[in-house]
Order: sequence, then C-alpha cells, then structure tokens
Amino acid sequence: MSGIKLRIGKLFNGKKSLVISAIDHVMEYGDQPGIEDSRQAIKKCLDTDALLLSRFSLKNNWDLFASKNSPVPVVRINWSSAFYYPLEYRKGYTTVATMVHEAVEAGAEMVICSLFLENNDEQMETINVGVFTEVVRQKESLGIPLIGECYVVEHKENTSEYLYNKVKRVSRVMAELGADLVKVFYTQNFQDIVKNTPVPVFSIGAEKLNTDLEVLIKAYNSVKAGAKGIIFGRNIFMAENPSKLVAALNEVMNMDVKPEDAAAKYNLK
Repeated sequence: MSGIKLRIGKLFNGKKSLVISAIDHVMEYGDQPGIEDSRQAIKKCLDTDALLLSRFSLKNNWDLFASKNSPVPVVRINWSSAFYYPLEYRKGYTTVATMVHEAVEAGAEMVICSLFLENNDEQMETINVGVFTEVVRQKESLGIPLIGECYVVEHKENTSEYLYNKVKRVSRVMAELGADLVKVFYTQNFQDIVKNTPVPVFSIGAEKLNTDLEVLIKAYNSVKAGAKGIIFGRNIFMAENPSKLVAALNEVMNMDVKPEDAAAKYNLK
C-alpha cells in the first residue's frame, strides 16, 4: 500500500461521505469576512474531517491540529490570478506558491492544487498543465494525496450546460494527470461527472448560501449524485453555529436524514 492510499484511508476513516471546510481564501486575495483571525476561523471548523488552509496558517496554528480528532490539514499549493477577486481577473495564470515538501514540513497530510483550462489562452493553459503535473510529481515522491480543483471563474456568466461540460472535462483531465481526489462545482447531471471521473469527487459550496437548510440540501443532493462529500468554506465558517451545522451535514450525508429533518433537529435556519 502506498502512502497516498494509506492517508486517504485515514481521511475517510470508515465514513461514506466527508465534511471538509476551507479557510484558504485569504491566501488568494487577502480579505475575507470570517477569516480576519485565522485561529478563530480554524476553531469554527474543528469538527470537520479536513480543512484547507495555507502553509503558514498551519505553521502558526499547528497545535489546533495535534489532537486525535482534529481535522486533516490540507495545504494549498498554488496561487492563481483568477482567485484575486478584487481585480476581477478572468484568466487563471498559476504558479506554485508552496512546494509539496514545504507543505509536509508544515504538517500537511494532503495538498490541493487548481488547474485552470478552457480560458482561450493556449500558451497559458499549457503552462498550467506543466505546473499541475510538477505538483503531481512532487506529491508522488512523498506519498501525499492531491486534491485537484476545478474552479470555473466565469460560472455566473455562462449557462448551466456550459458549466456542466467544462467541469466534466477538466475533472477527468485532472484525474488522468494524477489527482487523487477532485473538488468541483455541483452542476446539472452531476452524477455523470462522477461517473466520468475515476477518483473521489467532492462538490464545493462556491457562493455563500442564504440559509443552513440550503447548505444541507446542496450537500444531500451532491452525495445522492455520487459525491464522496463536500468542501464548503464560507457556508461552514460563517455559519451561526458551525458545530451544529457540521453535525447536521454528517447526518444528511452519512445517515440519509432529510435536510429538513436535520435542520429541525439542530435548530438550524
């Protein structure tokens, strides 16, 4: 058994579906409500199965991940211009901000890297594939699982069919290039994206939803369509009661509890 499979096995720990959160937003664009204090944001996510964050957030708050039931720390490897929302960039020029061995030195048990494709820039996209495959080589040599991320910056500007087709293609490309898991938008016909992707698929929260019930419904629908869990950032750390929401998410995704029933049980709105 490789180190990668061992670590993925420990991540799931017998669970069918995982609740993962993320506070890596401030690494990309520096200003995110709810992460003004990284330590407090991490504390809100301690009931999750894993947490996405920057290398130095992990180094500065390592003690919060030292207990037996702490979330698995997942360090972001790339910095991409498309994530710099204040300037509304649309092309995903990407660089390696943290080497995989640097992430491991900080305590990471997994890493995440984005792959931006289909942005009408053949040269840039070829470079992005080079960046992604270099990360694959690094993680393979160290036995560290990689989450490949397909983020569609222009998702609000295009049709649902466009989003589905792009996510389906890019997810498969990332898996074939060596991603061990993938993080993608929840789209129409999501079950077909799952079937087309030969590694575990996780849906993302994307925008902040209006209610906890909406969060539960999105997670429920994702798992019903074949996802192995969710990776929700703001929809967890900005929740009024993150611990109750995570508990409800676990029941919805792992015990087939209806979202409305879970929301009522935990007094979520």
